[in-house]
Amino acid sequence: MNGFSDYNKIKNTKMKIDINKIKLTPSNLGFKFCQYGELDAELKEWCEYWELKTEKSGPFTNILLNSDSPISEMFIEPKTFKYGDFMSPNLNKHLHIGHLSNLVIGKAFQSLGISKKFIAIFGDTLDGSVDKQTALEKYYQYCEDFGYKVDAEYFASDMKIKDESILVDGDGDYKGSKCFDIDGEKIVGIKSTGSTTYFYQDVALAEELNDDTLYLTGFEQNGHFNLLNKLYPTVNHIGLGLVFLNGKKMSSSDGNIIYLEEFIEEMLLLFNNDIKLVYNILAGQILKSLPTGKKTIDTKLLENPKISLGLYLSYTMAHIKSCGVTTKNINQYKSQELQFAEIKAKTNLAPMVLFDALVNHCKSINQMYNTMHIKDNPDNIEIFSNLISDLELGMNKLGMFSIEKV
Repeated sequence: MNGFSDYNKIKNTKMKIDINKIKLTPSNLGFKFCQYGELDAELKEWCEYWELKTEKSGPFTNILLNSDSPISEMFIEPKTFKYGDFMSPNLNKHLHIGHLSNLVIGKAFQSLGISKKFIAIFGDTLDGSVDKQTALEKYYQYCEDFGYKVDAEYFASDMKIKDESILVDGDGDYKGSKCFDIDGEKIVGIKSTGSTTYFYQDVALAEELNDDTLYLTGFEQNGHFNLLNKLYPTVNHIGLGLVFLNGKKMSSSDGNIIYLEEFIEEMLLLFNNDIKLVYNILAGQILKSLPTGKKTIDTKLLENPKISLGLYLSYTMAHIKSCGVTTKNINQYKSQELQFAEIKAKTNLAPMVLFDALVNHCKSINQMYNTMHIKDNPDNIEIFSNLISDLELGMNKLGMFSIEKV
């Protein structure tokens, strides 16, 4: 009986592979998978299981999909973290353009379901140019305006390690302090003044959470989180690339800082005070690059839908809706390309993959619009309804907003 049950369990388990094992053919060949050379044993078995045909194409082997191939079921589910700390600013200064990267990528991760719970640890141990309560209220306002949620908040000043036996007495230049000893490297945790360091505070948070956590911070903190990971392997980190505005790097030391509030206010004047559209436009500037890559915002190009891709997605949706087409409330794309792109984006923590697929989806929509009459044509209305429903779902999965009018 046990053997029979085990057989049924194996038989009913769907065969899935790592999505990164396969590549896509060039877009002019249609949506197909491929592998260089002959298929390996795992891919052969996978194709047989899902009843996919193959064909030779030069040095490649193409894998042909069926129209009803369930893309969302064919690949290993992406890793989900228990916690995500995507936007935890210091409360001693105003948010600037650089924080936009955290906000946009963090919201995309949140909307994609990268983490189950979302936290923030606020730096509140230093005095600065802004009142802490004022900074916190502005943070809450951005969360409300842009739909970013935080399940639990922590303050650096409250963080305390439960087991301080992991600290050792400092000596030499560190005399009077308490340090962490990580593979022979001394990291100050408690200064001789009794105040705690950022590292101490993050150790205390990792101890408190004690589960898989993904952090988004600037890349300059890569070393900090590499050390933290040695103490708590549950700590994961993505170092975000710099944000350049009109070709210039944001730098407080050079006095080249543009505050986020001022920038958004200027954007609102350009786009009829539509905060959702402004967010989409700014999100497009961030999501077109990998999280770790350089982000470039050119204010002279933000109003050009051919170049401003967040505006292009928003414009396409609003334009088709203006023709009397409505969206459907769906939780799965009809497009296999978008199904694939979302899984790959989640697997690789790269929202850019889905964003690029949505841009191509919009190109197809606009090409079809030039040849297909919509008004008073129920069949075409249904086709475009499916297309923009997919677009709306994809934009929502990236934390972008559905737009009615541009």
